[in-house]
Amino acid sequence: MVTLKKNLKYGHEISLDPKVVSNQLDEIKAQGFQAIEIFAPAEGLFAYNGLDTKNHYQIDPELGNMDDFRRLIRMVHEKGIAVIVFINLGYFSDEAPDWIEACKDKKAGKNTDKVKWFLWSDKANTPWPPTQEDIYVTQEERDKAKDYWGWHWSELAGSYFWSRWKANDSVGNTIPLPQLNWGSAEWRQEAEKIVKFWMNTGLDGMLIDAPLCYPYQTWEHNRAIVDIIKEYENVMIDAEGGRDQAWITESGYNCIHEYGLSFNTETYKWEKDAIEEAIESGNPKEIETRLMRYHNVMLEAGAVLYARGLQSFNEDTAKRHLQQALLAGIGDVIVYTKLEGLPDKRETEILRLKSQHSALYPVAIRRNIATNDDKKYYAFLKTAKDGSERILAVYNFQSTPRTVQVELGVFSVSAIIDLVNRETIHVISQFKPLKVELPAYGYRFFNVIAAK
Repeated sequence: MVTLKKNLKYGHEISLDPKVVSNQLDEIKAQGFQAIEIFAPAEGLFAYNGLDTKNHYQIDPELGNMDDFRRLIRMVHEKGIAVIVFINLGYFSDEAPDWIEACKDKKAGKNTDKVKWFLWSDKANTPWPPTQEDIYVTQEERDKAKDYWGWHWSELAGSYFWSRWKANDSVGNTIPLPQLNWGSAEWRQEAEKIVKFWMNTGLDGMLIDAPLCYPYQTWEHNRAIVDIIKEYENVMIDAEGGRDQAWITESGYNCIHEYGLSFNTETYKWEKDAIEEAIESGNPKEIETRLMRYHNVMLEAGAVLYARGLQSFNEDTAKRHLQQALLAGIGDVIVYTKLEGLPDKRETEILRLKSQHSALYPVAIRRNIATNDDKKYYAFLKTAKDGSERILAVYNFQSTPRTVQVELGVFSVSAIIDLVNRETIHVISQFKPLKVELPAYGYRFFNVIAAK
């Protein structure tokens, strides 16, 4: 994940200077990345790392102009790298000219298109507008956020307006940000215009910021946005925050964040990340349960899964490598932000393996394989979607080297070839376990050769 903005928390800064960015892109490609995600490219301030948008039709003026941005996109593609953006269609900065104009029109009694973009009330206790987020959020959580989540008075508008998100001013005061009204045809038309504007710069897809939090947005409204992006072909479209198959089946998104490792879709509560817990406890048993409950469901519905979180083990490289190797084996899109830092040599090796082997692609099928102790070790077989390749992945969650025995009886195999050192192990009998030597927190990927 990269950003054009300065001094923000998540994105690695990328330049618009052609000479500088050319070198940056070369480094990005050499590290094994196949795509960059530009976070909040539109002109904005500092809430949520620049998502409090001021102007949807330009980048921050002090950085450059849209011609500079389009040149950047062309350079990214010339390097053989894809590029997507993370954009916000849910709220504005309170300094946005469109918001200020809407407030003045509201106070003047004019029901203009921009007034209709927002949600208004003549009293503070008006019922809250519905969102698809409502099933996940408790009243207690809302009460804790009452300084910004709710109806707030605007002197400029002479009216209450609805806010779900916040910014902080220079002295730390909370500023509620005006949220947009997806029940308004006028705003939906503007949102579609914004999406077309950015896709016309040459992008390969979009991550839409938290659409489940947009008031009055329906699956059909989502579908209208997705259909616009799909017109550009071979694109990634992610509904950030979406945690249900419906985002895929009803609205057509083709990517979902990997929340299933930490979000329980049965209780609607967050849990400790299953991979982190497995590495810390030495017991990976829960990982497969979580993947079957969420990951497999989303994959079967037609989505790939987008994963973050490597910063958990920034100070322990062995554990961090195990976590990344697991995500690569599972098939998730692995994302590095400023929090995760940059990949080291071993991580670059993993990223390259992932890009070179179709059995490690997001759409490949995973089958759990038994080991001699599934509370200490984890193994699975990955099969490319077209059946052209199979890879056996084996992981050791123990803090000491171990010999892991992998049961071979559920698939055809005559030999396995280590993807890194090219060692070939011939399988004499599928009725005898395969013995795999692994270092502490180690892993190995093997190409599986079927028996004839």
